[in-house]
Amino acid sequence: MVSIPEYYEGKNVLLTGATGFMGKVLLEKLLRSCPKVKAVYVLVRNKAGKVPQERVEEMITCKV
Repeated sequence: MVSIPEYYEGKNVLLTGATGFMGKVLLEKLLRSCPKVKAVYVLVRNKAGKVPQERVEEMITCKV
């Protein structure tokens, strides 16, 4: 049995819903716990009159 960091080592991950509550938690946990993950791709859609880039910038600069 391999650990979670070992499993994700060198792998690419696609994460949908990353701007939602659970998505933010999962993204943070993945980046913190799996430093050798190759890449994380985040799928973000338009919402509330904001383009995906604006939503990602808000998520990154959030104080949480």
